[in-house]
Amino acid sequence: MSNSEAILLLIISLGAFLIPFVSKKLLLPSAVGEIIFGLTLGMFFKDVIHQFPIVKFLGEFGFIILMYLAGLEIDVDKIRKTKKKDQIVIFSVFVIIIAVSFFIVYFFGFPTIYALVFLATAIGLLYPVLKDTKLLNTEFGQKILIIASIGEIISLLVIIAFTVFLKDGISFEFLIHLVEIYIFFLFSYLLLKIFYLFIWWNPKLIRNFLKTGDVTESGIRANFANMFIFVSLASLLGLEPIIGAFFGGLLFAMVFKEREEIVEKMSAFGYGFLIPIFFIEVGLRFELTEFFHLQIILQAILLSLMILFVKTIGSVFLIFEKFNWKQILVVPFGFSMPLTLLIVIATLGLELNIITKEQASVILLTAIISALVYPFIFKVLVKKLNLG
Repeated sequence: MSNSEAILLLIISLGAFLIPFVSKKLLLPSAVGEIIFGLTLGMFFKDVIHQFPIVKFLGEFGFIILMYLAGLEIDVDKIRKTKKKDQIVIFSVFVIIIAVSFFIVYFFGFPTIYALVFLATAIGLLYPVLKDTKLLNTEFGQKILIIASIGEIISLLVIIAFTVFLKDGISFEFLIHLVEIYIFFLFSYLLLKIFYLFIWWNPKLIRNFLKTGDVTESGIRANFANMFIFVSLASLLGLEPIIGAFFGGLLFAMVFKEREEIVEKMSAFGYGFLIPIFFIEVGLRFELTEFFHLQIILQAILLSLMILFVKTIGSVFLIFEKFNWKQILVVPFGFSMPLTLLIVIATLGLELNIITKEQASVILLTAIISALVYPFIFKVLVKKLNLG
Protein backbone atom coordinates (compact mmCIF):
# COMPACT_ATOMS: atom_id res chain seq x y z
CA MET A 1 0.00 0.00 0.00
CA SER A 2 1.40 3.39 -0.98
CA ASN A 3 1.54 6.32 1.42
CA SER A 4 -1.13 8.17 -0.57
CA GLU A 5 -3.50 5.19 -0.42
CA ALA A 6 -2.88 4.79 3.32
CA ILE A 7 -3.67 8.48 3.89
CA LEU A 8 -6.85 8.30 1.79
CA LEU A 9 -7.99 5.12 3.59
CA LEU A 10 -7.40 6.85 6.94
CA ILE A 11 -9.40 9.93 5.89
CA ILE A 12 -12.24 7.78 4.49
CA SER A 13 -12.39 5.73 7.71
CA LEU A 14 -12.60 8.87 9.84
CA GLY A 15 -15.20 10.32 7.48
CA ALA A 16 -17.33 7.16 7.58
CA PHE A 17 -17.37 7.53 11.37
CA LEU A 18 -17.96 11.28 11.63
CA ILE A 19 -20.23 12.09 8.66
CA PRO A 20 -23.46 10.70 10.26
CA PHE A 21 -23.06 13.13 13.17
CA VAL A 22 -22.39 16.08 10.85
CA SER A 23 -25.24 15.06 8.51
CA LYS A 24 -27.67 14.91 11.44
CA LYS A 25 -26.72 18.43 12.48
CA LEU A 26 -27.23 19.67 8.91
CA LEU A 27 -30.51 17.71 8.54
CA LEU A 28 -29.06 15.68 5.66
CA PRO A 29 -29.53 11.95 4.99
CA SER A 30 -26.27 10.21 5.91
CA ALA A 31 -25.83 8.89 2.36
CA VAL A 32 -26.01 12.43 0.95
CA GLY A 33 -23.42 13.61 3.47
CA GLU A 34 -21.13 10.71 2.55
CA ILE A 35 -21.42 11.42 -1.18
CA ILE A 36 -20.62 15.12 -0.62
CA PHE A 37 -17.65 14.08 1.54
CA GLY A 38 -16.43 11.83 -1.30
CA LEU A 39 -16.87 14.66 -3.81
CA THR A 40 -14.78 16.94 -1.61
CA LEU A 41 -12.04 14.32 -1.21
CA GLY A 42 -12.02 13.84 -4.96
CA MET A 43 -10.72 17.39 -5.38
CA PHE A 44 -7.45 16.31 -3.75
CA PHE A 45 -7.14 12.71 -5.00
CA LYS A 46 -8.83 12.77 -8.43
CA ASP A 47 -5.57 12.21 -10.35
CA VAL A 48 -4.52 9.14 -8.36
CA ILE A 49 -7.81 7.57 -7.19
CA HIS A 50 -7.65 4.90 -9.96
CA GLN A 51 -4.39 3.66 -8.40
CA PHE A 52 -6.03 2.71 -5.07
CA PRO A 53 -7.42 -0.86 -5.38
CA ILE A 54 -8.26 -1.21 -1.66
CA VAL A 55 -10.64 1.76 -1.69
CA LYS A 56 -12.31 0.45 -4.86
CA PHE A 57 -12.60 -3.05 -3.37
CA LEU A 58 -14.17 -1.76 -0.13
CA GLY A 59 -16.60 0.37 -2.15
CA GLU A 60 -17.67 -2.59 -4.31
CA PHE A 61 -17.97 -4.81 -1.24
CA GLY A 62 -20.20 -2.18 0.38
CA PHE A 63 -22.27 -2.04 -2.84
CA ILE A 64 -22.81 -5.82 -2.73
CA ILE A 65 -23.85 -5.75 0.94
CA LEU A 66 -26.19 -2.81 0.26
CA MET A 67 -28.00 -4.80 -2.43
CA TYR A 68 -28.09 -7.96 -0.28
CA LEU A 69 -29.69 -5.96 2.53
CA ALA A 70 -32.14 -4.40 0.03
CA GLY A 71 -33.46 -7.92 -0.56
CA LEU A 72 -33.10 -9.15 3.00
CA GLU A 73 -34.98 -6.22 4.57
CA ILE A 74 -38.08 -6.53 2.37
CA ASP A 75 -40.99 -7.71 4.50
CA VAL A 76 -42.19 -10.53 2.26
CA ASP A 77 -44.76 -11.70 4.85
CA LYS A 78 -46.64 -8.39 4.73
CA ILE A 79 -46.70 -8.52 0.94
CA ARG A 80 -47.98 -12.11 1.03
CA LYS A 81 -50.74 -11.15 3.48
CA THR A 82 -51.94 -8.32 1.24
CA LYS A 83 -55.30 -9.16 -0.32
CA LYS A 84 -55.23 -10.32 -3.94
CA LYS A 85 -57.41 -7.39 -5.00
CA ASP A 86 -55.01 -4.95 -3.35
CA GLN A 87 -52.02 -6.66 -4.96
CA ILE A 88 -53.62 -6.30 -8.40
CA VAL A 89 -54.23 -2.57 -7.80
CA ILE A 90 -50.65 -2.03 -6.57
CA PHE A 91 -49.13 -3.90 -9.51
CA SER A 92 -51.37 -1.91 -11.86
CA VAL A 93 -50.08 1.33 -10.33
CA PHE A 94 -46.48 0.34 -11.08
CA VAL A 95 -47.30 -0.93 -14.56
CA ILE A 96 -48.67 2.57 -15.24
CA ILE A 97 -45.58 4.17 -13.68
CA ILE A 98 -43.29 2.03 -15.86
CA ALA A 99 -45.32 2.72 -19.01
CA VAL A 100 -45.38 6.49 -18.40
CA SER A 101 -41.63 6.50 -17.64
CA PHE A 102 -40.69 4.84 -20.93
CA PHE A 103 -43.21 6.97 -22.86
CA ILE A 104 -41.63 10.18 -21.52
CA VAL A 105 -38.16 8.94 -22.45
CA TYR A 106 -39.35 8.03 -25.97
CA PHE A 107 -41.40 11.22 -26.49
CA PHE A 108 -38.72 13.67 -25.30
CA GLY A 109 -35.73 11.71 -26.59
CA PHE A 110 -34.08 11.27 -23.19
CA PRO A 111 -31.40 8.59 -22.69
CA THR A 112 -33.24 5.29 -22.15
CA ILE A 113 -31.70 4.78 -18.71
CA TYR A 114 -33.63 7.85 -17.48
CA ALA A 115 -36.77 5.69 -17.56
CA LEU A 116 -35.22 3.71 -14.68
CA VAL A 117 -34.71 7.00 -12.83
CA PHE A 118 -38.37 7.99 -13.25
CA LEU A 119 -39.82 4.65 -12.16
CA ALA A 120 -37.42 3.89 -9.29
CA THR A 121 -39.18 3.42 -5.94
CA ALA A 122 -37.51 2.49 -2.66
CA ILE A 123 -38.14 2.41 1.08
CA GLY A 124 -34.67 3.47 2.23
CA LEU A 125 -35.63 7.09 3.01
CA LEU A 126 -39.37 6.51 3.23
CA TYR A 127 -39.11 4.37 6.38
CA PRO A 128 -37.40 7.03 8.58
CA VAL A 129 -39.68 9.74 7.14
CA LEU A 130 -42.77 7.72 8.12
CA LYS A 131 -41.24 7.22 11.55
CA ASP A 132 -40.56 10.95 11.97
CA THR A 133 -44.14 11.83 10.99
CA LYS A 134 -45.56 9.15 13.35
CA LEU A 135 -47.26 7.44 10.42
CA LEU A 136 -45.25 4.24 10.63
CA ASN A 137 -47.69 2.38 12.87
CA THR A 138 -50.84 3.74 11.25
CA GLU A 139 -52.87 1.90 8.60
CA PHE A 140 -52.00 4.60 6.06
CA GLY A 141 -48.27 4.39 6.85
CA GLN A 142 -48.22 0.59 6.63
CA LYS A 143 -50.04 0.67 3.29
CA ILE A 144 -47.49 3.13 1.86
CA LEU A 145 -44.64 0.95 3.13
CA ILE A 146 -46.07 -2.22 1.57
CA ILE A 147 -46.72 -0.46 -1.75
CA ALA A 148 -43.19 1.00 -1.75
CA SER A 149 -41.72 -2.44 -0.92
CA ILE A 150 -43.48 -3.98 -3.91
CA GLY A 151 -42.33 -0.99 -5.97
CA GLU A 152 -38.72 -1.55 -4.91
CA ILE A 153 -38.85 -5.21 -5.99
CA ILE A 154 -40.43 -4.24 -9.32
CA SER A 155 -37.87 -1.45 -9.83
CA LEU A 156 -34.96 -3.82 -9.26
CA LEU A 157 -36.47 -6.44 -11.56
CA VAL A 158 -36.85 -3.80 -14.30
CA ILE A 159 -33.22 -2.74 -13.74
CA ILE A 160 -32.15 -6.40 -14.07
CA ALA A 161 -34.16 -6.85 -17.29
CA PHE A 162 -32.71 -3.59 -18.63
CA THR A 163 -29.10 -4.65 -18.01
CA VAL A 164 -29.75 -8.00 -19.71
CA PHE A 165 -31.39 -6.21 -22.65
CA LEU A 166 -28.37 -3.93 -23.05
CA LYS A 167 -26.10 -6.95 -23.41
CA ASP A 168 -28.29 -9.01 -25.77
CA GLY A 169 -30.72 -6.54 -27.35
CA ILE A 170 -34.15 -7.68 -28.56
CA SER A 171 -33.14 -11.12 -29.64
CA PHE A 172 -33.64 -14.80 -29.02
CA GLU A 173 -30.56 -14.67 -26.74
CA PHE A 174 -32.32 -12.00 -24.65
CA LEU A 175 -35.35 -14.25 -24.09
CA ILE A 176 -33.11 -17.25 -23.33
CA HIS A 177 -31.18 -15.15 -20.80
CA LEU A 178 -34.40 -14.06 -19.07
CA VAL A 179 -35.57 -17.69 -18.93
CA GLU A 180 -32.20 -18.69 -17.45
CA ILE A 181 -32.57 -16.05 -14.75
CA TYR A 182 -36.13 -17.18 -13.99
CA ILE A 183 -35.04 -20.85 -13.75
CA PHE A 184 -32.08 -19.83 -11.61
CA PHE A 185 -34.37 -17.87 -9.27
CA LEU A 186 -36.98 -20.66 -9.08
CA PHE A 187 -34.40 -23.41 -8.57
CA SER A 188 -32.63 -21.41 -5.84
CA TYR A 189 -35.94 -20.75 -4.09
CA LEU A 190 -36.85 -24.45 -4.15
CA LEU A 191 -33.43 -25.42 -2.80
CA LEU A 192 -33.72 -22.91 0.04
CA LYS A 193 -37.27 -24.10 0.76
CA ILE A 194 -36.16 -27.76 0.93
CA PHE A 195 -33.24 -26.72 3.11
CA TYR A 196 -35.61 -24.83 5.42
CA LEU A 197 -37.88 -27.88 5.72
CA PHE A 198 -34.83 -29.96 6.61
CA ILE A 199 -33.78 -27.67 9.43
CA TRP A 200 -37.45 -27.34 10.51
CA TRP A 201 -37.32 -31.09 11.25
CA ASN A 202 -33.99 -30.47 12.99
CA PRO A 203 -34.74 -27.27 14.97
CA LYS A 204 -31.32 -27.19 16.61
CA LEU A 205 -29.76 -26.48 13.22
CA ILE A 206 -31.77 -23.30 12.71
CA ARG A 207 -29.61 -21.56 15.30
CA ASN A 208 -26.71 -21.91 12.89
CA PHE A 209 -28.54 -19.87 10.26
CA LEU A 210 -30.77 -17.41 12.10
CA LYS A 211 -29.31 -16.90 15.55
CA THR A 212 -26.45 -14.61 16.46
CA GLY A 213 -24.37 -13.94 19.53
CA ASP A 214 -22.45 -17.22 19.67
CA VAL A 215 -18.67 -17.34 19.51
CA THR A 216 -18.53 -18.31 15.84
CA GLU A 217 -21.40 -16.01 14.71
CA SER A 218 -22.58 -18.85 12.49
CA GLY A 219 -25.72 -16.95 11.41
CA ILE A 220 -23.62 -14.13 9.95
CA ARG A 221 -21.30 -16.65 8.30
CA ALA A 222 -24.28 -18.44 6.74
CA ASN A 223 -25.60 -15.15 5.31
CA PHE A 224 -22.23 -14.16 3.89
CA ALA A 225 -21.96 -17.62 2.33
CA ASN A 226 -25.46 -17.22 0.87
CA MET A 227 -24.60 -13.75 -0.45
CA PHE A 228 -21.36 -14.79 -2.14
CA ILE A 229 -22.91 -17.95 -3.60
CA PHE A 230 -25.52 -15.82 -5.37
CA VAL A 231 -22.93 -13.22 -6.39
CA SER A 232 -20.83 -16.00 -7.96
CA LEU A 233 -23.80 -17.64 -9.69
CA ALA A 234 -24.94 -14.28 -11.07
CA SER A 235 -21.48 -13.69 -12.55
CA LEU A 236 -21.58 -17.14 -14.16
CA LEU A 237 -24.94 -16.20 -15.72
CA GLY A 238 -23.43 -13.00 -17.09
CA LEU A 239 -25.25 -10.74 -14.61
CA GLU A 240 -23.90 -7.95 -12.44
CA PRO A 241 -22.77 -9.28 -9.01
CA ILE A 242 -25.09 -6.85 -7.21
CA ILE A 243 -28.08 -8.48 -8.91
CA GLY A 244 -27.05 -11.83 -7.46
CA ALA A 245 -26.65 -10.21 -4.05
CA PHE A 246 -30.19 -8.78 -4.21
CA PHE A 247 -31.66 -12.13 -5.26
CA GLY A 248 -29.77 -13.87 -2.45
CA GLY A 249 -31.16 -11.50 0.17
CA LEU A 250 -34.68 -11.60 -1.24
CA LEU A 251 -34.79 -15.41 -1.39
CA PHE A 252 -33.48 -15.66 2.17
CA ALA A 253 -36.24 -13.24 3.25
CA MET A 254 -38.86 -15.33 1.41
CA VAL A 255 -37.80 -18.58 3.08
CA PHE A 256 -36.72 -17.57 6.59
CA LYS A 257 -39.39 -15.56 8.40
CA GLU A 258 -37.75 -15.19 11.81
CA ARG A 259 -34.68 -13.27 10.67
CA GLU A 260 -34.85 -10.10 12.79
CA GLU A 261 -31.52 -10.78 14.53
CA ILE A 262 -29.77 -11.52 11.25
CA VAL A 263 -31.11 -8.35 9.62
CA GLU A 264 -30.01 -6.32 12.64
CA LYS A 265 -26.49 -7.76 12.66
CA MET A 266 -26.02 -7.58 8.89
CA SER A 267 -27.35 -4.01 8.85
CA ALA A 268 -24.98 -3.04 11.67
CA PHE A 269 -22.06 -4.53 9.74
CA GLY A 270 -23.07 -2.99 6.41
CA TYR A 271 -24.35 0.43 7.40
CA GLY A 272 -21.77 0.68 10.16
CA PHE A 273 -18.83 0.84 7.78
CA LEU A 274 -18.82 -0.72 4.30
CA ILE A 275 -21.95 0.92 2.86
CA PRO A 276 -20.79 4.43 3.91
CA ILE A 277 -17.48 3.69 2.15
CA PHE A 278 -19.46 2.79 -0.99
CA PHE A 279 -21.26 6.16 -0.91
CA ILE A 280 -17.95 7.98 -0.28
CA GLU A 281 -16.34 6.04 -3.14
CA VAL A 282 -19.24 7.03 -5.43
CA GLY A 283 -18.48 10.67 -4.62
CA LEU A 284 -14.78 10.08 -5.35
CA ARG A 285 -15.64 9.10 -8.94
CA PHE A 286 -16.97 12.57 -9.74
CA GLU A 287 -15.62 16.10 -9.71
CA LEU A 288 -17.39 18.50 -7.35
CA THR A 289 -17.13 21.34 -9.89
CA GLU A 290 -19.33 19.36 -12.32
CA PHE A 291 -22.31 19.86 -10.01
CA PHE A 292 -22.05 23.64 -10.31
CA HIS A 293 -22.55 23.64 -14.08
CA LEU A 294 -25.88 25.28 -14.85
CA GLN A 295 -26.78 22.66 -17.46
CA ILE A 296 -26.31 19.76 -15.00
CA ILE A 297 -28.27 21.59 -12.28
CA LEU A 298 -31.18 22.32 -14.63
CA GLN A 299 -31.26 18.74 -15.93
CA ALA A 300 -31.21 17.36 -12.37
CA ILE A 301 -34.10 19.65 -11.36
CA LEU A 302 -36.01 18.52 -14.46
CA LEU A 303 -35.44 14.84 -13.66
CA SER A 304 -36.52 15.41 -10.05
CA LEU A 305 -39.77 16.99 -11.26
CA MET A 306 -40.28 14.17 -13.77
CA ILE A 307 -39.91 11.60 -10.98
CA LEU A 308 -42.64 13.37 -9.00
CA PHE A 309 -44.85 13.74 -12.10
CA VAL A 310 -44.64 10.02 -12.95
CA LYS A 311 -45.34 8.99 -9.35
CA THR A 312 -48.29 11.40 -9.18
CA ILE A 313 -49.92 9.84 -12.26
CA GLY A 314 -49.48 6.36 -10.80
CA SER A 315 -50.69 7.38 -7.33
CA VAL A 316 -54.02 8.66 -8.66
CA PHE A 317 -55.04 5.03 -9.19
CA LEU A 318 -54.65 4.39 -5.45
CA ILE A 319 -58.19 5.71 -5.20
CA PHE A 320 -59.12 2.07 -5.84
CA GLU A 321 -57.25 1.28 -2.60
CA LYS A 322 -59.67 3.63 -0.83
CA PHE A 323 -57.06 6.36 -0.36
CA ASN A 324 -58.68 9.78 0.15
CA TRP A 325 -57.58 12.88 -1.78
CA LYS A 326 -55.33 14.09 1.06
CA GLN A 327 -53.45 10.80 1.13
CA ILE A 328 -53.17 10.70 -2.67
CA LEU A 329 -51.70 14.22 -2.56
CA VAL A 330 -48.97 13.11 -0.11
CA VAL A 331 -48.10 9.66 -1.50
CA PRO A 332 -46.17 10.78 -4.65
CA PHE A 333 -43.65 12.63 -2.49
CA GLY A 334 -43.12 9.45 -0.45
CA PHE A 335 -42.43 7.47 -3.63
CA SER A 336 -40.13 10.14 -5.11
CA MET A 337 -37.08 9.78 -2.86
CA PRO A 338 -35.34 6.61 -4.14
CA LEU A 339 -31.86 7.84 -3.13
CA THR A 340 -30.12 4.46 -3.04
CA LEU A 341 -31.67 3.15 -6.27
CA LEU A 342 -30.69 6.28 -8.18
CA ILE A 343 -27.11 5.84 -7.01
CA VAL A 344 -27.31 2.19 -8.11
CA ILE A 345 -28.57 3.28 -11.56
CA ALA A 346 -25.81 5.90 -11.95
CA THR A 347 -23.14 3.41 -10.81
CA LEU A 348 -24.40 0.64 -13.11
CA GLY A 349 -24.68 3.06 -16.01
CA LEU A 350 -21.04 4.05 -15.64
CA GLU A 351 -19.79 0.49 -15.15
CA LEU A 352 -21.70 -0.75 -18.22
CA ASN A 353 -20.57 2.29 -20.28
CA ILE A 354 -24.14 3.18 -21.28
CA ILE A 355 -24.10 6.74 -19.94
CA THR A 356 -21.57 9.53 -19.97
CA LYS A 357 -19.91 10.98 -16.88
CA GLU A 358 -22.12 14.05 -17.30
CA GLN A 359 -25.33 11.99 -17.37
CA ALA A 360 -24.18 10.07 -14.29
CA SER A 361 -23.55 13.42 -12.57
CA VAL A 362 -27.11 14.49 -13.46
CA ILE A 363 -28.57 11.28 -11.96
CA LEU A 364 -26.43 11.64 -8.83
CA LEU A 365 -27.47 15.28 -8.35
CA THR A 366 -31.09 14.23 -8.96
CA ALA A 367 -30.72 11.68 -6.15
CA ILE A 368 -29.40 14.37 -3.80
CA ILE A 369 -32.10 16.93 -4.71
CA SER A 370 -34.97 14.44 -4.36
CA ALA A 371 -33.54 13.17 -1.04
CA LEU A 372 -33.42 16.70 0.35
CA VAL A 373 -36.61 18.26 -1.04
CA TYR A 374 -39.27 15.55 -1.13
CA PRO A 375 -38.93 14.25 2.45
CA PHE A 376 -39.27 17.87 3.65
CA ILE A 377 -42.41 18.47 1.53
CA PHE A 378 -43.84 15.12 2.65
CA LYS A 379 -43.46 16.08 6.32
CA VAL A 380 -44.95 19.55 5.77
CA LEU A 381 -47.98 18.15 3.92
CA VAL A 382 -48.59 15.47 6.57
CA LYS A 383 -48.63 18.21 9.22
CA LYS A 384 -50.78 20.64 7.19
CA LEU A 385 -53.30 17.99 6.21
CA ASN A 386 -53.42 16.47 9.72
CA LEU A 387 -52.49 12.99 8.50
CA GLY A 388 -50.07 12.27 11.37
